[in-house]
Order: sequence, then structure tokens, then C-alpha cells
Amino acid sequence: MQTAHAEMCGIDQTREYFCEDLLPLATSMPAPSPYDACPSTIDEPASDYDPPPAYGLFDTSYTEYTRKRAPPGHSCCYSWCDRVKLADAGAPSIQNACRMATAFREEYCMAEPEGGSANPAGAPYDRCPAAIVPPAKVVFSAPDAAAFDARATATHRAKGEVDCCYAWCSQAPPGSGILRKSAGK
Repeated sequence: MQTAHAEMCGIDQTREYFCEDLLPLATSMPAPSPYDACPSTIDEPASDYDPPPAYGLFDTSYTEYTRKRAPPGHSCCYSWCDRVKLADAGAPSIQNACRMATAFREEYCMAEPEGGSANPAGAPYDRCPAAIVPPAKVVFSAPDAAAFDARATATHRAKGEVDCCYAWCSQAPPGSGILRKSAGK
């Protein structure tokens, strides 16, 4: 029996995935059968985190999942582990940023760390870190700390996505005209 992933992620590491349909029909280093049309690795896959990985390893379970969702299913999927940057859940910037009139909510979700977290959010989400620094590549404005968001996490999990979600307030750029309506107006 094949393992779900080529490698297990450690403490405070999240898994990223990349799938490709346009690969060569033959490769000198194939993935295990029946996926031997897929290369066993892919070089320099796109990553949300810095530094990006040098390669991604063939991921049997995600390839099966993707092929079932998009018949006839020719995708080859790869995964790797990224180190999550932990933050202080009590950082004053978390609360202060939301008090400004130019604040707007941002959210970032990542795959639950397989190895758990050194600073867990608490039950029932003890594998999720209590606060992180979201990857700057995928958000409008990366804060110094984004707190765990139980509501967003529960919403993702209700859809079958084993994610950990985080939320924070970013500031609208000057002159954008974006202002939050204050209570009572």
C-alpha cells in the first residue's frame, strides 16, 4: 500500500500542493504505478511561502483526489512542507488595527499542520497554531500577527477542508475612499 504523502510534515509545517495536467507522456523517473506517466518530482513548484521549495514530491492521495474531481483524470499532483512563521496571539497590533476607520478584514487559511503546533490554538483545534504571520505573497497586507479564527476554520471544516484559518484587519490605502461605517450611523 502506498503512503498518503511522500513525506510527513513536522511541527508547525503546513502542506502545499501543486497539480499539473500538461506533463510529458513518459519520464525517466516515474511515479509509482498506476501513475507512471507522472514524474516522481517536479522542480521549483509555485509556493505561497518563502523560500519556495527546490522540488515537490509526487503525492498519491492528492493525485487520486484530484483525478476523481476532474474526470477523466490526468493530473499529476505534488506536495511539500512549508515552515509556518508563528506569531504572538496577544500582539497589540491584532486589536489596534481593527479600531481604525480604514480597517477591513482579511483572512488566510492553510492546511492543518500534520505534526501539530508548538503554540496550539486549543481544543478542538489543537493542531492549529494560535497565531501566525501569513505569507505576504497571498494577502493584501501581511500583519506581524494574525489570530486563529475558529469560525472561519469551522466553516472550512464543514466543507471537508481540514484547514486552520486566521483573520486580521488591514488598512485601506490612503485616498481609496474605503472607510468602515461606525456604529450608530
